Amino acid sequence: MIQGEPTIHKYPGNCHCGSVRFEIHLASPFQTTFACPCSICAKAGCPWIFTQDDELKFTKGRDTLASYKTQMGEYEFCATCGTPITVRNHLTVAGQPGIGVSARALRDVNPFHLSVTKYALTYFSHRSVQLMIELPGLNRRLTPPREDEPASSAPEVQPTQQSPKTYTGGCHCGAIHITVTSAPLRDVQVKEDNCSICQRNANTCIYPTKCAVATQDPSSQLREYRFGRKFTGHRFCGVCGVQLYMHLYGPPAAVVARLSPEKQELVRRNLEIVPVRVQVLDGVEWEEIHVERSDEGTEGYVLGA
Repeated sequence: MIQGEPTIHKYPGNCHCGSVRFEIHLASPFQTTFACPCSICAKAGCPWIFTQDDELKFTKGRDTLASYKTQMGEYEFCATCGTPITVRNHLTVAGQPGIGVSARALRDVNPFHLSVTKYALTYFSHRSVQLMIELPGLNRRLTPPREDEPASSAPEVQPTQQSPKTYTGGCHCGAIHITVTSAPLRDVQVKEDNCSICQRNANTCIYPTKCAVATQDPSSQLREYRFGRKFTGHRFCGVCGVQLYMHLYGPPAAVVARLSPEKQELVRRNLEIVPVRVQVLDGVEWEEIHVERSDEGTEGYVLGA
């Protein structure tokens, strides 16, 4: 490096399948990320690093990105694995349109160690915006503004501890709907880990059984991504890119047949589970639920050529 030349901090990133790869070049190390609670950002779960156009360089697969335009910006994701990559023309904390890069798509970044500033942008018109930044130490999840979803006039039924609650939700564009019947989420296990796929997809999940989950995909927009041993299918909307739930396939039947009866029963019970991302459900009591985090990292993940 030439003496006196400014130091450039390079952060490489990629989607999970490796079809899309990029670098961001920053004049100084990024200190924090920003979480916007608009409905699409809340469903995606991305903490953004806002950059200038000349600070973002795609090294592979730029032309293969799928895009989804909303009032809040243009969201880009991998069409193969569904990893969220960028949002363009999204209002930053400065109130100006900018480019956001998902910090979860960066290599060698532990999402559990990120500093996240939550802020809300409320549109009064296409030119007017109100900015609210969450104060440090205020540990709560902001409720997404319903700027593009009609309000329901139906009264909410408060469940008792004995009666289940029905959570509805789905992707952002409305192509795929999901219904989960469950005890209030404050009373069920909610988990998040930082393996290579869950890190990128922001998978904070509950684990109901198949009989408690119903999905509707009338226009056949559901996509599935499997990798490695292909035991799990990660399902997302092909239109808006929102990750929804996982379909568990498990090991091949011939392998299961060689297991002991006890292990076969364990496999059977596990395959009855449908991990569902909590972020895609409406009416979640975020202030009341406890998320169990498993900090196991991305060991074993290898990015292909």
